[in-house]
Amino acid sequence: MSLVRLGPPAPYVVFMILATLGWLPLRLWEERDGSVLFALVRAGLNGVIWGIIFPFVMSRMGRRHRTAAEAERAAAWGVTRAALRRGEPPTDEAGRAAVTDDLPAVRRGALWGAVLGALFLGALIGLAVHVGWTTSAIGFGVILVAVLAEAARTRFRERRLRAALYGPAGPVQGG
Repeated sequence: MSLVRLGPPAPYVVFMILATLGWLPLRLWEERDGSVLFALVRAGLNGVIWGIIFPFVMSRMGRRHRTAAEAERAAAWGVTRAALRRGEPPTDEAGRAAVTDDLPAVRRGALWGAVLGALFLGALIGLAVHVGWTTSAIGFGVILVAVLAEAARTRFRERRLRAALYGPAGPVQGG
């Protein structure tokens, strides 16, 4: 499954971690006579910034789909994103089926984004406080609050859309 096809904030958190890991060798090389903790905090700062850029660029790129199935999945994900924003499922049967298929990915994205974001940014906050970069720790805290707020918003929207699709009782199991 593509990272972009997970609900927010998972794509941002994953790209933030990948960007941090990408910047880490450069920061370790720059701090080769200094502290590894400073290098980790600086790489984390770069990761937080570049983590915003990666999903934005990837979502805006006009990528050609190699197969018809891939194009169909991308179109279905677009229908799901639009339904999440509106808060109501599409009226056509194909749109409803696409949303039904993608709701678990939206839920996983909210959950994994919140968990990984809390762990990663919590560690960066602790490192920043330990090395005395209070302003960076505050910045990481603001980003953490934004990630958790986006995860809560996505989860709320997913529940609202699920209730509109299935009613308050949820989907019928085994029947």
